[in-house]
Amino acid sequence: MLDQNFTGKSFLRLTSIKDVIRFKLGRKRSEYLERLDLAAKKILDDGCDFSDVTFYDKRGKRIFKPNSLESVYSLRRVNKILGRIYKVKQSDRDAITKQINSLVSDTSHYVVIKGDVKGFYESIPRDSVISKVESNRILSYHNRRIVRQIFSCSSVSAVTGLPRGISISSSLSELYIRDFDRYVRALDGVYYYARYVDDFIIFCHVRSDGILEDVEGKLKDLGLSLNYKKIKVVKSESLYGGVERLGFLGYEHFIDSDLLLKIRISSNRVRKIKTRIVLSFLDYSRNKDISLLCLRLKFITGNYLIREASGSSGEARGLMAGFYYNNKTLTDLQQIVELDSFLMRLCRSKRGSIYRAIGAVDMREACIATQGISFDKGFNQRKVYAISKNDFSRIKDCWKREDGYEKK
Repeated sequence: MLDQNFTGKSFLRLTSIKDVIRFKLGRKRSEYLERLDLAAKKILDDGCDFSDVTFYDKRGKRIFKPNSLESVYSLRRVNKILGRIYKVKQSDRDAITKQINSLVSDTSHYVVIKGDVKGFYESIPRDSVISKVESNRILSYHNRRIVRQIFSCSSVSAVTGLPRGISISSSLSELYIRDFDRYVRALDGVYYYARYVDDFIIFCHVRSDGILEDVEGKLKDLGLSLNYKKIKVVKSESLYGGVERLGFLGYEHFIDSDLLLKIRISSNRVRKIKTRIVLSFLDYSRNKDISLLCLRLKFITGNYLIREASGSSGEARGLMAGFYYNNKTLTDLQQIVELDSFLMRLCRSKRGSIYRAIGAVDMREACIATQGISFDKGFNQRKVYAISKNDFSRIKDCWKREDGYEKK
């Protein structure tokens, strides 16, 4: 029998270190549990009106954010239960990347179709998804009430589709798009298909005419559409001739001059990494906090432990993150050398706007203090740095404007 109860213990299993800081849950497990028990009881008694939900716009998309402890945890709990009932979960990015790499290495002729579902979350017919959830009595009354309440709150009801940033939107979208996935996999000529949220990739035989039209037709039946700006068709001959690279999910697959298959981090992600390094130095020019600069560079180049509050047994659990763990399918190690060269040039430069902003004395101190911090250590040696829970917000503070900086 599926446990659908709202309890402090069930909430504790959904708690990360960020939650402990954000909601000031206390210093030890018993304090977390006491606070979460009170929240669970309040949700069961009153439900949630989600009046605390706010939103912001990012790159033309509206992102919603629940802010109260009750709103965040009620949505997480319902999302967890939805995933178990309908057996839906987001695809594994690393697994897809490895599968693509294996397929690209095939020397036979093939065609790759890469595409994107336009306005994915915003286009999904909300009423159809909600009706499906409401009609399934396996989902408890309390959970169905939470679904009704989030879509009835003023900020969410004012927009169409599923709200980005709300945790249950992920499970509901996967539930809705499941029929499309089955359809594409069954198409004649298709021998591999994968989708990660709104991005999809199809490997098909050379004489597989009409596949894109079939995909477009099925999406139309579901009330969705292709983003024509992001459709790309790549032939195996172009890959093996070194003419093109196959980019997907933040990686680029390519054949080098020695006919070796390699994976690089995409140019967009590299630009983001370099932007964060530059912003870290610019912030150092203002605050002169050398320890904070080093901490930021360790965060960018190295790895760290994200420790959750506790598991079901009460023992602390951990999850690794950082440069290696975010890019572990990378095989073109020359890119590590290139990133380290960028960081070294920036540290040792005696000209340019960053050098002038920091000044000779402080730049020399930065150069000395940051020695030993490198992408090589982070990736090849999997260097792990101790980063406390209170440091995360300080580290990321100067990167809030990175999107605007990249556009300049």
